[in-house]
Amino acid sequence: MSLGLRAIVPIGFLIVTAIGCSSGSDRPSAAGGGGHAGTTADGGPSGDAAGAVAGAAGTGLGAGGASMLGGAGGASMLGGAGGALQPPAGWTCTPSTYGDGHQCECGCGIPDPDCKSGDVTSCDNCLAEGSCANGLCPSSIAPTDNAHCAIPALWTCGASSYGDGICNCGCGVVDVDCPDATAASCQACDQSSCSPLVCAGIEPDDNAHCAAPPGTWQCSPRLYRDGRRCDCGCGAVDPDCASLGLGACDTCNDPGSCSAQACPGLIDATFNDHCDVPATPPGWSCGPGTYGDGTCDCGCSIADVDCRTPDVTSCVRCLECGGDSTCGSTIDSADPTQCAPPPTGWTCSAAAYRDIACDCGCGVPDPMCQGIETLYVCEDFPVEGCSGGNKLHIDPSQNALCIISVPDGWTCDRSYYDDGICDCGCGALDLDCPSNDVADCWQCNGTGSCSASACPGTIVPDDTAHCSN
Repeated sequence: MSLGLRAIVPIGFLIVTAIGCSSGSDRPSAAGGGGHAGTTADGGPSGDAAGAVAGAAGTGLGAGGASMLGGAGGASMLGGAGGALQPPAGWTCTPSTYGDGHQCECGCGIPDPDCKSGDVTSCDNCLAEGSCANGLCPSSIAPTDNAHCAIPALWTCGASSYGDGICNCGCGVVDVDCPDATAASCQACDQSSCSPLVCAGIEPDDNAHCAAPPGTWQCSPRLYRDGRRCDCGCGAVDPDCASLGLGACDTCNDPGSCSAQACPGLIDATFNDHCDVPATPPGWSCGPGTYGDGTCDCGCSIADVDCRTPDVTSCVRCLECGGDSTCGSTIDSADPTQCAPPPTGWTCSAAAYRDIACDCGCGVPDPMCQGIETLYVCEDFPVEGCSGGNKLHIDPSQNALCIISVPDGWTCDRSYYDDGICDCGCGALDLDCPSNDVADCWQCNGTGSCSASACPGTIVPDDTAHCSN
């Protein structure tokens, strides 16, 4: 009997030690599967008595507490299953909330095992940290996929305002936060609403829409929500459109639309109320940002995509041809991509006629001088004009003409004429030369002179305008 007691004591010690080392519950676990029944051959009490003791201790201390031999409950020294489940890749909420047995977390990128189904009706918490939703359930959780959010396709306001706990109105779709579709339920109309900041324009019985076009609508008011067609590029989404995408558009080039061309025109592919500005094509001669900006520019060497017709009737802005941007007669009537030539009598360059400066001494008044012919308005004196670039040559009372003009036969640099230096060999007598004697010449081989060498060079002794060779 004493030997039997000595055999039982170590077994009891192992049981106590195993329970004490548990990291799970403080309570001992339920009996395990049981050890084998002792026999007299084992040195213990025969048969069932030892088996009962061993069975109580077991090699698995039960499903609840921790076990040295790998119970199914808490942490195990031999690799038991552990506590909360580890979330799979893609879970965006707090890891410890995945399959924690407490509640169904939604909008976390991966279905929570705690959810009874994948529908939004199973959701207990839609505001978990990391959830795509930003309001109490159902918020913006997809109706049949509670791991993700889904903003309605026709929602035109900011995505964060859908299902945020506030009834937002004028957004193309009744907000899930609204108890009904009446204007009386509206709590907010944000900047992107069809009734920005105030909800006064919301339809009384349809708080998703406005009774009149929003202020951003650029097309005819009669086209807004006319029930006939989806008008695009008008600055606001037409409620007649079945979606916000380009595919819903029936008309893209209504008067007032940002697109002058028929669908698809310049309409943005995903938000059909506005246009995408196209890349400026090579050869465009007007300023940057003017191609495809919604205004028909003419005289730019290439047809503007903003022009509704190929003739001059569509021209709105002519920066390169009219100086003050007005078109009128400055555009070539046969080809609106080109500027009309300057009027007869204009002696300066075509570019000078079209620039934004008041150019004087060009034979014909410059339109940029605004009809004022006195000298004080002059801003530029083109060297190819009668003045040769010298302001003092301009007629003070008729700024298109000169009181001193560069002679027609002058071959040297036009700015050299009457500049204070006697230039010779220039095809005409310089006003700076006191006589026609070569002895008075200061410069005989200037640019355009017939003499290649310094004075006297090959200048005719008594004809300083010409050379002997």
